[in-house]
Amino acid sequence: NPIDGLGDITGIDGRRALELQAAGVMDRQEVRQPLQTGIKAIDAMIPIGRGQRQLIIGDRKTGKSAIALDTIINQKANWESGDTELQVRCIYVAIGQKGSTVAGIRGALEEAGAMPYTTIVHAPASDAAGFKYVAPYTGSAIGQHWMYQGKHVLIVFDDLTKQAEAYRAVSLLLRRPPGREAYPGDVFYLHSRLLERCAKLSDDMGRGSMTGLPIVETKANDVSAFIPTNVISITDGQIFLQSDLFAANQRPAIDVGVSVSRVGGSAMTKAMKAVTGSLKVDLAQFRAMEAFAMFASDLDAASRQQLDRGQRLMALLKQPQYSPYPLEEMTASLWLGTSGRLDRVPTEDVLRFEHEFLDYLRRSHAETLGTIRETQKFEEGTEQALVSAYDSFLSQFSTSDGQSIHAGREDHVALEDEDVEQEQIVRQKRG
Repeated sequence: NPIDGLGDITGIDGRRALELQAAGVMDRQEVRQPLQTGIKAIDAMIPIGRGQRQLIIGDRKTGKSAIALDTIINQKANWESGDTELQVRCIYVAIGQKGSTVAGIRGALEEAGAMPYTTIVHAPASDAAGFKYVAPYTGSAIGQHWMYQGKHVLIVFDDLTKQAEAYRAVSLLLRRPPGREAYPGDVFYLHSRLLERCAKLSDDMGRGSMTGLPIVETKANDVSAFIPTNVISITDGQIFLQSDLFAANQRPAIDVGVSVSRVGGSAMTKAMKAVTGSLKVDLAQFRAMEAFAMFASDLDAASRQQLDRGQRLMALLKQPQYSPYPLEEMTASLWLGTSGRLDRVPTEDVLRFEHEFLDYLRRSHAETLGTIRETQKFEEGTEQALVSAYDSFLSQFSTSDGQSIHAGREDHVALEDEDVEQEQIVRQKRG
């Protein structure tokens, strides 16, 4: 039943069973079409494809829901394009959350203009355990309805830890034998049959897709607990949010070393592949070098350069909430970092430099951004145009200290003749 106060739902085609068998192997195809989240750290290093199941895992209050909401908001441009092949319908399943929290989420989506293509399935904390147990299947049934019509769907389960706890409560009331952490023996099947419904269907089945973003909460960053290990083994990768990074103001607080996408580069556009390069490896090496540098008194030049660039890359990957980047701007931003063009910029000015450079591109080089957006490639001509724009922008930028980073010519005034001192070198002969 609708709870948004906008009246009854009209135009209902029919009803679907909550428990529906997932598509078989022959009804699927491999994941190769990217689903852009608009978050630089994810699209560059942990790409998500349509039909993939990508786990978002981390402690409470580390920004898990924010990543899912940014991904939903980023689908707005595709929805407004009117192209059914680009449009993605979004479903947000809120399990056991406070009503005020869900109202805030709805308000954020409404303000961003994302509600026309978003459905919220809400099983509040005040509901009985049975409702929280079936809520994810309800959202999945809605998504499958669109998927089998050849449409593309993104579904967020926030979060599956609360669903498992509700299922445990129901099972214990039914006096079913408890297992590890008092969960029933079939709690793995609870999540596997849910997440297996996410798929990219074959051409014969209409080529629809349903991408799943399940969220799981950990305790003290322990990913080896029962429910986290279960869901990690089911999904096609995980985005791990580290509470220490969040506390250090690195947001989104994605731990690059633990996070992985098992789909990999097949779900990346050619433009992103061209500019990211070895970004993930470089950042992982930076984290290791950073820990080592804490105990080192002096470092060689190569290590110092690696640390300096790593700090600038980490600053570049910071991103405020509800501000996803379009593909062309993300490509230009990452190109700045991976090509070494931020090396002369002070770390505290990196984000300001990026914002002003992108604004300069929008005003003076819109055709370059348009080329990346339309072709989704990063070719030699595009890079040359960005290099030219970068060179012309440098003269306009000044650091927080008022200094220029433009490598220009320095003028010198010659000394007068009487001010020049000459020294004579006398060669002595040995006697």
